[in-house]
Amino acid sequence: MTFRVLPFLFFASTVVAQSETPLEKNIFQVDHFNDEKFVGFITKVIPNNQFILIGEQHGIKEVGAFTNTIFNLVYEEGFHTVCIETDALAAEKIQEIAGSKTPISSAKELYKEFPLSIPFYNNTSDYDLFTNVVSKGGHLWGIDQTFMAQFRLNFDLISKQTPNPDLKKMTSNLKTRANQAFEKAFESKSFGEMFIYKYSDQLHDSLMATQPNQMEATILNQLRKTKEIYGYFASKQYYQNNNVRGQLMKSNFNAYYKEAQKTAAAPKVILKLGATHATRGLSMTKIYDVSNYLSELAIYNDMRSLHFMVAGIHGTVLEGNPFVDNPVREFDNTKQLPKELQELSARFDKKYAIVHLEPLRKHAYGKIFSEELKQFIFNYDVLVLVKNAEALEAF
Repeated sequence: MTFRVLPFLFFASTVVAQSETPLEKNIFQVDHFNDEKFVGFITKVIPNNQFILIGEQHGIKEVGAFTNTIFNLVYEEGFHTVCIETDALAAEKIQEIAGSKTPISSAKELYKEFPLSIPFYNNTSDYDLFTNVVSKGGHLWGIDQTFMAQFRLNFDLISKQTPNPDLKKMTSNLKTRANQAFEKAFESKSFGEMFIYKYSDQLHDSLMATQPNQMEATILNQLRKTKEIYGYFASKQYYQNNNVRGQLMKSNFNAYYKEAQKTAAAPKVILKLGATHATRGLSMTKIYDVSNYLSELAIYNDMRSLHFMVAGIHGTVLEGNPFVDNPVREFDNTKQLPKELQELSARFDKKYAIVHLEPLRKHAYGKIFSEELKQFIFNYDVLVLVKNAEALEAF
């Protein structure tokens, strides 16, 4: 009797070994985002979503193309707003440029006058997205902090637009000082020379004493908040750095959201942000970021949120560090992937591998998946892996 059972057990184990794993069953590959398989998949996962979050690996072209495709596919579902990783002033400036007759040349002029003032979006790929959004009557929101090289741009805008003579004089002078600090930072290749570190509470209070209007006060208060955020990073208080930034992003989002509610009870928004800002649950920086807040807000409105992560397996990327000799470098993220995806990636033969993570959650309470893969499974709904990613070409 024992002799008869053993062959059966051997046969059963062989069948299991050869069958697809739950992970493999939820992966498909395409070479283009207009592939019917990809379009059909997006059509299946978008219903009843209020927020679509696209977490990107900064510096690769494919994310802009992906976001543009998603925007086109969901526009008729009421998604007319794209939220990006800038402050409100920068987003307004980008929208103005994207709506002009010559968006690319206008964007290049801005970056020539204020280099690095708006990181992440000084490239043609993202402006293809922005011009598409604006051409359809859509809007751009910017909910992040003001970045350190942007002080010049903010002072320039206030000094040119304010009717307040005292504020005009002060911000005009500060723009000159900020430009000088920027040049010195590049000469010494030191971020510590940027004007942000000279923006003291005393200086802020003197600007507020000129009695700026509401818009001007908002811009100035954002400068003070970003000084606080960068200060935490400089002093290696990384939790405070990330958490205060996350709280600011939630507050800035709420300001837009409340205004949008005047015309729609539950406004729909696509958010294109760095990957850590697109997570559901505890983020990779160990905070509950704006993305988790929006996942709960969607539930409150009896809807859902859809969380993507788009990252290269390998390829080239545009560096965020302006002081390096060659900002474009090769990268290979293979070893950064969970071991299951490392093993499968060797078999990927198309440009994009789409991993539908959400169905894997019902399998994730046992030992079938590594802890690294479980984090992806619960942080995101869909993972888009890019082979031979191409670096953005900066203006």
